[in-house]
Amino acid sequence: MKNSVLLFALVAMLCFSCSDSKETKSGQKYTVVRKGDGVLAKTGEIRVLSFLLKDGKDSVINDSKKNPMPVMLQHQDSVPKGDVVTEVIQLLSKGDSVTFSVSAKSLFQGGPYPPDIDSASSFKFFLGVIDIVTEDQARALQSTAIAKQNEQAMLEESQQLAKDTTAIAAYLKAKSIVAQKTPSGLRYVITKAGKGENAKTGQTVKVNYSGFLLDGTCFDSSIESVARANNVFNEQRMPYEPMEATIGQQGIAAGWQEAITLMNKGSKLTAYIPSPLGFGPQRRSEIIGENAILIFDLELVEIK
Repeated sequence: MKNSVLLFALVAMLCFSCSDSKETKSGQKYTVVRKGDGVLAKTGEIRVLSFLLKDGKDSVINDSKKNPMPVMLQHQDSVPKGDVVTEVIQLLSKGDSVTFSVSAKSLFQGGPYPPDIDSASSFKFFLGVIDIVTEDQARALQSTAIAKQNEQAMLEESQQLAKDTTAIAAYLKAKSIVAQKTPSGLRYVITKAGKGENAKTGQTVKVNYSGFLLDGTCFDSSIESVARANNVFNEQRMPYEPMEATIGQQGIAAGWQEAITLMNKGSKLTAYIPSPLGFGPQRRSEIIGENAILIFDLELVEIK
C-alpha cells in the first residue's frame, strides 16, 4: 500500500512536470515556471516584459532590470518566420513566467553573428510578462521612465558639479589664482581686457583657444606654436587659425560658450570648466576621459 501511494505521487509529479513543458507551432520548446491569469493580449495591445538572457556558460548577457526603460512588445496577429522568441512571447498572458533555450542559429536567424558569438552556441531566456497594456498606457510608462531617468541624471550631474567645484577650488588655491565664479559653477580669470560689448548668444565669433586638463595635459589648440610645444600638432589641420563658432549651437561645451559671453573683442580669458559644463560623463577622446575638468585659454579675435 505504501509503495502504491509513493508510485501514485511520483506519477502525479511527472504529469505536473509534463504539463509545464510546452511547444510553439514551429517546435520551439519552453517551460512554464509560473502561470498567470491566462488572458492573452489582443491585437495592438502591448506586453511589458522582464527578462534575463544568459549564454551557454551561464553568464548574463542582458538583464531588463538594468534597463531604465521598460521592455515592451506589441501583440501582432502573425509572427515573422523564424522569430522563435516573439513566437513564445505571443503565447504568454499577464503573470506568466517561462524559460527556454534558443540556438544562436535560431536567435540570429542564420547570421550574421555578433563578435565573439559562436554559431553553434545556445542561449537561455528567463522571461515574464509584467503587464498587458494599451498604447496610451505604454506611452505613459515610457514618459514616467524618462522622467525618472532625467531626475537621476540631474542628481548625478549635481553631485559631480559639487565634486568638481571642490577640485577646481583646491587647484586655484594651490596655484594662488584668484578667479571669479558664475552661478553655473564656471570659474574664470580675465587676463587681458578687450574693447566693446561682450559676445552674445546667436553671434558668430572667431576664437583662439588652447585646452588643458587639470594636470596640465594639453589636448588641443588652435595655435600652431602651442600645439607643437605640447605634442598635439596635426599636419592635416594646417593652416592653424582661430575657430569660428556660433554661440548657442549644439556640440560645443556649455562652459566654453558661457566663457565666450564674458569676453569682448581682443580680450583674453582662462576658464576653469567643471565636467557637467564640459563633456560630462562621456569619454571625449583618449586624453579627455569621463568627467574631465577642462581649462581653456581663450582669445576672442572677432565678433561677427
